[in-house]
Formats: sequence, structure tokens, C-alpha cells
Amino acid sequence: MKQLHKIKELQSFLILWGSQAVSSFGTAMTNFALIIWAYKQQGTVSSITFLSVCSYLPSILFCFLAGTLADSWNKKKIMLTCDFIAALGTFTVFILYSTDSLRIWHLYVINFILSFMNAFQNPASYVAVSLITPKEHLIRASGMQALSNSLVTIITPTCHCSSCLWRNQNNFTD
Repeated sequence: MKQLHKIKELQSFLILWGSQAVSSFGTAMTNFALIIWAYKQQGTVSSITFLSVCSYLPSILFCFLAGTLADSWNKKKIMLTCDFIAALGTFTVFILYSTDSLRIWHLYVINFILSFMNAFQNPASYVAVSLITPKEHLIRASGMQALSNSLVTIITPTCHCSSCLWRNQNNFTD
């Protein structure tokens, strides 16, 4: 009965945490697959390095400004806008790939924009968690966020490599 009460107290957090974990996993899977695609297309480490720079540099450069702004803006709108732009970026890559129009420079631009959005989404998400989680559960919520972030980091390459092995065993091509 006590566990059920804890779950009820954490219901808003669990919804936010679950949706953010799924979103992070999808983004990580897409980024990992695009790195492999870029390497297959270019065959150079420099193309992947630049793709990684475009994926992380905006978040690093703008995180302090974005965190300050996210603290004073509507967190829900920030997270929804950033998730929408991330989905739009993924859909754009899908359309370009499907029409055989995807080029490496598209990925540089899209990853730069997504990284910029991520600079706003992460602080907004952490602030939102602190606002909707009862104080006695903040440590538990923080641990759950760290767990999901770590699992995404570990599972992403594993899932992608498993799907590559499955395709190779069943004679599928990329």
C-alpha cells in the first residue's frame, strides 16, 4: 500500500521521466545510426568528427545562457518545442534518406540545430522535475534520471549492433 502511495505521488514525474527517456533513446539511436551512415558515405574520420562537433558544441556553448532562459520561461513549452523540432529533424532526415537526397552537410546542419535545442531542453527538464516532484522524492527522481541516461548511453550502440548482426545473418543489406 505504501509503494502504491509513492507511485501516486510520483505520477507526474514518472510521466515526464518516461517520455523524456523514450525521446532520449530515439535521439541517441538516430544519432548513432547517422554516424555509421556518414562513415559509410565519406569513409573518413574527419567527417564523423565534424558531425560529433555539430552534435555537441552548440549544447556546450549555449548551455549556460539556455539554462538561465529556461529557468524564466515556460518549461513545458520549451520541452514541447524542443521535442517537436527534434522530431522534425528526424523526419527531415528520413525524407531525405528515402528520396536518396541525404548528404553529409544536411546532417551537420540538422545536428547543429538539434544540439542547440538540447541546450534548452535539458535544463528545462531538470527544473520541471524539481517543480513537480515532492521534496522527499527528489533523490529518487534524480537517481532514476541518471539511470535512464546511463541506460540510453549503454543500450544505444548495443541495439544498433544487434540489428546489424541480425541483418547480416539473414542476408539483408543496408
